[in-house]
Amino acid sequence: MISVILVNPKYSGNVGSIARVMMNFDFENLRIVGNRNIINDEAYMMAVHAKEILDNASFYESFDDAIKDLDFVIATSGARGGDRNLKRVPITPKELSDKILNIKGNIGIVFGREDDGLRNEEIDKCDLLVSIPTSKKYPIMNLSHAVAVILYEIYTKKVENKFLDIKMREASKEDKELLIKKFNEFIDKNKKIPEHKKELCKIIFKRLVNRAFISGKEAWTLMSAFK
Repeated sequence: MISVILVNPKYSGNVGSIARVMMNFDFENLRIVGNRNIINDEAYMMAVHAKEILDNASFYESFDDAIKDLDFVIATSGARGGDRNLKRVPITPKELSDKILNIKGNIGIVFGREDDGLRNEEIDKCDLLVSIPTSKKYPIMNLSHAVAVILYEIYTKKVENKFLDIKMREASKEDKELLIKKFNEFIDKNKKIPEHKKELCKIIFKRLVNRAFISGKEAWTLMSAFK
């Protein structure tokens, strides 16, 4: 289970927007370090149809309380690390999405304050640091936008994995060769295609088949049509 953790958020609108983003990408667990009054009418207005996430949010007095029952904690930061600051060498959201679904147990993704983010001592208590690549002209993102980017990457990876689980068998070499043979026969027998274009049609179709990574079922469906 993955929880989104907000540390001392300042703006109710951001909290509401984050609830909406969480609902968009199928996340349910919101933890907030700080004042309960941050969830107010403005937050509910921004949440739109994700009000239940605000209703079920958990509140904590301290950062330590918010993460003490988690097995793996991920910090987010706009700051760039380097060789001189090994504790703050981040990975990208894309790299995080590749890793996070293999992590067992309860996971928390921590987002810092709108004005100054997470403090060094808070980052030190986390297992991993993630930073979103942004333009040097304006590197600092709105809090809700940053949450959206990271949750989107994780959700996309989930969808990809589900697709791979149900993906149809890829067409074999024999399937493709037979499909191309049937297409060529179709071209040869088609009197409406000029003779000088037939060879080009065959070449183009072969390239398309080899480039498309079609499934066996798709190959046999096309063969039936050409027959």
